[in-house]
This record gives sequence, structure tokens and C-alpha cells, in this order.
Amino acid sequence: MVDNTAAPSKVLVGVDGSSPAQEALIWATAQAGRRNVPLVVVYALSVPLAQLENTGVFRLAPSDTAVAHAEHVLAEAAEHARTQRFTGPVETLLALEKPAVALMRQSTPADLVVVGSRGLGALGTAFLGSTSVRLVAQATCPVIVVHGTRGRAPSTEPRRTVVGVDGSECSQRALVFALEQGAGTADASLVVVNSMEAPTPFAAQSLVSMGGPAPDRLPEHLSKDLVADMIAEAGEATTHAIDITVLCTRADPVEALLAEGAKADLVVLGSRGRGGVRGLFLGSVSQRVLRSASVPVAIVPHGVRGVGTVGKD
Repeated sequence: MVDNTAAPSKVLVGVDGSSPAQEALIWATAQAGRRNVPLVVVYALSVPLAQLENTGVFRLAPSDTAVAHAEHVLAEAAEHARTQRFTGPVETLLALEKPAVALMRQSTPADLVVVGSRGLGALGTAFLGSTSVRLVAQATCPVIVVHGTRGRAPSTEPRRTVVGVDGSECSQRALVFALEQGAGTADASLVVVNSMEAPTPFAAQSLVSMGGPAPDRLPEHLSKDLVADMIAEAGEATTHAIDITVLCTRADPVEALLAEGAKADLVVLGSRGRGGVRGLFLGSVSQRVLRSASVPVAIVPHGVRGVGTVGKD
């Protein structure tokens, strides 16, 4: 992969002519405007590899019709972005490779990638399904997957954001990303969800006599302390003017996130949590939320750089 980590930050969006991709374009355009960075519109025209006798493997050339269609979709997408009062640079790119590969190759840790919840899979240009799973698992920058919004246009300014935290470094970065979504947005609110079970080896009566909480309230007690520490670490400048609500629950984290997310404009998660193994975390929490959420979902990778770019001059 090309090392272009010194490149200026940008927002990339995958398009393929589908309705979900159009919603992703709207989201991406708004994000690029808020960040004051270029918008890069990517169409991935995946063509198969072939091998002839006594020759190496090579990629077949796309048909003229396929290229013309891709260029038409890119031109329409760029024009639509400009009609959204976006005054920054709009670049288009026709990539002859798989969608996830194209977006990861063009992105840096300081960027943001936006894709629709599903695309034209039958034509080999889908931007979700296996593509979304690969992106959120392997991308070095945050990825927003824009889901269908049940007949209503997706909010381009996420006034109500939900973030899942568990005390891990990755979820701390997700918290900061979520807080930044409310920066400069009127009436912005954030719901911080933490699901934690913490069994205690102490007898109930002994624990209470020592001034501690009852065992059945210990998880809630620890959970609130954990979230309070994470919010404090994010800094007053980040949390200023944002209405923050903390939800400490014994419920399954996926169920809690989906329930709160149904009332929100955006759900934010880290790519992995205390479980440690990135792929397993995506399978257990993030991937389940991605598949079931009715609103856009942002996945912030471990070690991401570039958090703190919303609203920059």
C-alpha cells in the first residue's frame, strides 16, 4: 500500500449509483463541509483477473460501457455534492479494483470514509456486505456506514449521537469522535452507553459494612466511575456545550446500543474493546450493531490518528 500518511485529511465516499450510496454521499458531503477538507468520490469498477498459458496473471480491461457508466455516476455524484452548498474541492476517482481495497488504498489515518449500507452487489460494485466488514476491520481511519433511514432523509448534522464505551483505549477514541460530532451543532446531545458486569468476591454484608455499595449495585457504581473518568479524559473543551447523558446498564450491549440508537442520528463504536482481538470484537458487538442499526454507524479503529478535525479552520 502506498505510504501517503503525510497527505492532508479528506473525506472519501464510495458510490455505485444505488440509493444507499446516494445517502452516503449526502453524509460525506456534510462531513467534508464541517471539516473544511476535500471530498473524494470513489467508484470501484472491479474487473476479474485472468491468466493465459505461459503468461502471468493480469486484470481484464473493463468494457467501454462499464467505464462510461462509472464516469456518469461519478459526474452526477460530484454535481450533487456541489448542489449541497459544499464549496470545497470535489475529486472523483475511478478505481479498477474491489471497493474496500480502493477506499483503503486512497485513505490515510487522518481521513474519514463513508459508505452506504448496501450497493449494487449483483454488478460487483457493492459498498457494503463483505466490503463494509472488511473496511471497518482493516481501515486505518474512521468509517461511517450509512443505513437506510426508513423513509426520512439522513440527518447531515448528528444532533443526537450514541456511543458505546467499555474503558478500552479504542472506546476512548470513539468517545472523542462522538463528542466531535456535536461540535458546533446547536442542541447537540450525546448518550454514553456502558454495559458492565463486575462480580465481587466479597460477602454482601461485609461490603456494605465497609462503606461500599451493595453487590447488586456494584456494576452500576463501577460503570459510572469508568464513564466519568473517560469523559474527564476527553477534556472540557471537547465536552463543552454538549448535553451528555450516561446510561449504565446490565443489558446486552448490542441491545442497549440499538435501543438508544433508534432514537439517535448516529451510533459510534470502537473497532475493538476489552476483548482485545479486533476481529472477534467486530463479530460480537460492532458487526451486530452494523447489521441491525437503523441509523448511520461510525466505527473508529484502534490507534486512529486524525480525531479532532471536525470544524477545523
